[in-house]
Amino acid sequence: MMYKNTVNIIGAGPASLVAAIVLRKHGLAVKVFEMSPDVGYRLSGDFQGVENWSSERDVTELLGEIGIRINFLWMPYYEGTVYAPEMKPVEVKSGRPIFYLVRRGSMPGTLDWGLKEQALSLGVEIIFNHRLDNLEGKAIVGTGPKGADAVAVGITFNTKMQDKAVVVLDDNIAPKGYAYLLVKQGYATMATVLYREFKKADDYFEKMLNFFKEKMDVDIKNRKKFGGYGNFFIRDKQTRNEKIYIGEAAGFQDCLWGFGMRYSMLSGYIAAKSFIEDSDYDVLWQRELRPMLETSLINRYLFERIGHTGYRYMIKCFGKGDPAKILKKHYNPSFLKNILLPLAKRRYESRVQDLSCSREDCTCVWCRCGTKKVCP
Repeated sequence: MMYKNTVNIIGAGPASLVAAIVLRKHGLAVKVFEMSPDVGYRLSGDFQGVENWSSERDVTELLGEIGIRINFLWMPYYEGTVYAPEMKPVEVKSGRPIFYLVRRGSMPGTLDWGLKEQALSLGVEIIFNHRLDNLEGKAIVGTGPKGADAVAVGITFNTKMQDKAVVVLDDNIAPKGYAYLLVKQGYATMATVLYREFKKADDYFEKMLNFFKEKMDVDIKNRKKFGGYGNFFIRDKQTRNEKIYIGEAAGFQDCLWGFGMRYSMLSGYIAAKSFIEDSDYDVLWQRELRPMLETSLINRYLFERIGHTGYRYMIKCFGKGDPAKILKKHYNPSFLKNILLPLAKRRYESRVQDLSCSREDCTCVWCRCGTKKVCP
């Protein structure tokens, strides 16, 4: 039986807006509550990537199947340059898009703005500047990350550089993470993504900036600095007190490198489907998402142990083969990875927090002890 009442959604991120769009297309009334003045408010117009390697199905095809139009920047990238310490840069190229470039934020052309426009055109009611900490009855919760398992520090800027995608795997620049430079039509994003030593984020940012200036003679105009963070966890249930959790509010993130937008938008669709069909959301997401989430956790466990030697080997493999195919192989479950899963879960839980923070009322984004936010 189809759900008959208005579906309330808390948060207006991509997962929530996808859920709202799908629900409205099936005739359900939808009301979205967002505490910020607009969608994408905590983002800065930076470029990000939607990965296209975790499934045989192209993510563009997936979005079309779930009813999402491409009315935002959506640019396929088939190639790029990868750096690692003590080796020459490697040019990689794939037979299919490795990722799709999107822009994030509250301005026209961004993924967030495009999804908002689709939702509003269908009659979704979005209430901005409205914080909803408690709501009785069934609802979808897409309030974003609750803590920081990875922190990004970067800049957006104008440049004369040609379009390019560059990735750096170097613990001296991005400990256990990566740095990247994305350029499209004179606009660029440069950032370092850290999985360790969050308190030294500004130091690593300066090291990354010097690296790109030295290697590529980067010209930077109208520089704007930004920061962000991502959250990953796996729970057996994502339905609590009649609330369905989606996106990073449910921990749906790529634990290896943070390419979680595909998971996030898919979770919004799955949540909508559970309302439309009156089906069990936990059964649906466990079938569609859990294998990828668990594999990304195992990948994170392995990646943190390979070090610079491992980075060099991995990059050489990308240069000799098809990076999208290689990544797909590593992002899918296997017998060996199933054996490693319990160990990866134990190690991950003990390492995601920044142990250097000992202040009882800390408010830094990576500290889980100091937040005063009341989660629904």
